Amino acid sequence: MERIRAKLEKMLTTDQFSYQEIRNMFLTLTLDQFFIYFISMLSTAMVSSVGEAAIAAVSMVGTINGMVSLMFSSLATGGAIVVARAKGLGDRKEIRRAIGEVTGLCGLTALVLSTLLYCLAEVLVRLLYPNVEPLLVEYAVRYMRMIAISFIPYSVFNAVFNIFRNLGDTRSSLLLTIVINVAHLLLSMLFINGMQMGVAGSGLSYIVARVIGMVLAVFWLMRVHNDYGVKLHHFFRFNPKVSREIFGLGMPLAVESLLLQGGMLLVQVYLARLTTTDLAAHAVANSMLNLYNTTAGALTTLTGTVCGQCYGARQYDLTRHYCKNIIKAGRFVLLATVILLYPLTPLLLKLYKATEQGSAIIWTALSIGVFSMPLFWCDGNIPSMVLRVAGDSMFTGAVSVAALALGRCLLGYVLTISLGLGVPGIWIALVFEWAFRGVVLHMRLKGDAWLHIKPAA
Repeated sequence: MERIRAKLEKMLTTDQFSYQEIRNMFLTLTLDQFFIYFISMLSTAMVSSVGEAAIAAVSMVGTINGMVSLMFSSLATGGAIVVARAKGLGDRKEIRRAIGEVTGLCGLTALVLSTLLYCLAEVLVRLLYPNVEPLLVEYAVRYMRMIAISFIPYSVFNAVFNIFRNLGDTRSSLLLTIVINVAHLLLSMLFINGMQMGVAGSGLSYIVARVIGMVLAVFWLMRVHNDYGVKLHHFFRFNPKVSREIFGLGMPLAVESLLLQGGMLLVQVYLARLTTTDLAAHAVANSMLNLYNTTAGALTTLTGTVCGQCYGARQYDLTRHYCKNIIKAGRFVLLATVILLYPLTPLLLKLYKATEQGSAIIWTALSIGVFSMPLFWCDGNIPSMVLRVAGDSMFTGAVSVAALALGRCLLGYVLTISLGLGVPGIWIALVFEWAFRGVVLHMRLKGDAWLHIKPAA
């Protein structure tokens, strides 16, 4: 252990950051991600206990719901950047205005989009999945409408959560994460297992938990850590200049994410040709993969913080240094994650009450994904974050969309449907995407175009 620690200190300690600082950030982010992914996995397990039709229906509408949530999530990200900039300037009035405006804009945007999603739920499900069983349609529509309602309080919660993170108050953001996810878990147990409400219970648990999260977030912002004097009326005052800045920062990310979600929607369309057992197995494998993503997600966020500050300080060689070394360290982190979690797979499968046929599919799909993560995941995802903090989002967006189009859309269809591999085919295509992105992004990083530095006259 001492040799490993000494090597990490040599790799990660510079004038900008110490190994201890990076380690502490990573551990905090990992804990944050763990609460999100682990409780989401338990919630999916509870839905699966209702039956394969329920878990398949939830999986069917997941991409549609994801596309709608992208708008206010992107606004929250853009607004949090505006708040961070205002803090850097030390302008308390601007901080107060930005906090109120991003929270209000996110709530208003979610209200409009959620209303549309609620009204068009049945039309969308029947349009995208014309050949699925009537029971799946009924479950999918019911679940989509309840999630649409939950987006309204969640948009406010998400805005405040991102604000605290960008103000450097990681304790408050971690507290909010714990509260909303634990509430969701307990409510899922009550509604799904206790009251036997099935898919409706899952949707209701989201609504109630997100209302609790919104109330706590606003209370925490205005009564507990209100260092900037935020008042209720600030949520309803909109300044055109601030609004344009928030939209200007958030919309490029939204466009990229929407294109990716659109590609995933195409994937869901051809996956609908598979059996209910296949769809349920794919959903369960995805849910279990999220647990492995606990450390992966923490690595990505850590990269944004570390490389973003290096780039902002115009230490471009140091930005490359940390990108290279976080990838190296990340491979070992993901390998340790796989070694730790993979033996627990049989125990986790029991939570989902998967059938014998479904369990075999889950084992195969999950094995393809998790054993490929230490080899390809870091190279395909960490450079993307480095390029984004440098303002190279157009290139990274194009690469991500191209990887999805060639991977899960094209190769996935060939393997899954044309060659009849079923669910494992889509997972092989996912690994191809990681590898493809890694090759292209590393080529980009070798040059200087991504730095967007104007040459000296």
